[in-house]
Amino acid sequence: MCAPAAALGLVGAAVSAAGQMQAANAQAANHEYNAKVEKINARSRRQEGLQESERIGEKYDKLQGQQTAGYSAAGVDPFFGSAMSVFTDTAEARNIDQSTNYTNAESKAVAHENKARQEEYEAKSQRKAGKLAAAGTLLGGLGGAAKGLGGGNFGAALKIG
Repeated sequence: MCAPAAALGLVGAAVSAAGQMQAANAQAANHEYNAKVEKINARSRRQEGLQESERIGEKYDKLQGQQTAGYSAAGVDPFFGSAMSVFTDTAEARNIDQSTNYTNAESKAVAHENKARQEEYEAKSQRKAGKLAAAGTLLGGLGGAAKGLGGGNFGAALKIG
C-alpha cells in the first residue's frame, strides 16, 4: 500500500471514530434528557401527593363539621362520651388516609428518582463506550496504515506483545 492509500485509511478511521463519538454523545444526550424528565416527574408526584393530602384533610374537616352539627342539633355534647369516640375514630381515619397517600406519592417519586439515576448512569456509560470505540477505530486505522506502509509488525513498533 502506498502512502496516499495509507493516509486515506487514516482519514477514514478518523471519520469513523468521529461518527462513533457523535452517535455516543447523541445517545448520552437522550439519556440526560430522560433523567431530567424523571426528576420533574418525581417532583410532580410529590406535589400531587400534597394536593391529595389537602383534599383528604378537607373531606375529614367537612365530616367532623357535620358530626358536630348533628350532635349539637340532637342536644348531645360532641366532646364527651361516645360522641367524642366518634371524633377520635374520624381523626384516626384521617391520619391513616393521609399517611397512606403520603407513602404512595413518595414511593412513586422515589421510583422516578431511581429511574433518573439510571438514565444518568446510562449517559455516562454511552460517552465512555463512544470514547473506547473511537479509540479502537483509530488504533485499527493506525495499524492498517503501518502495515500498508511496510511496517508489517505494528505491535513490535509500539512494543506491544
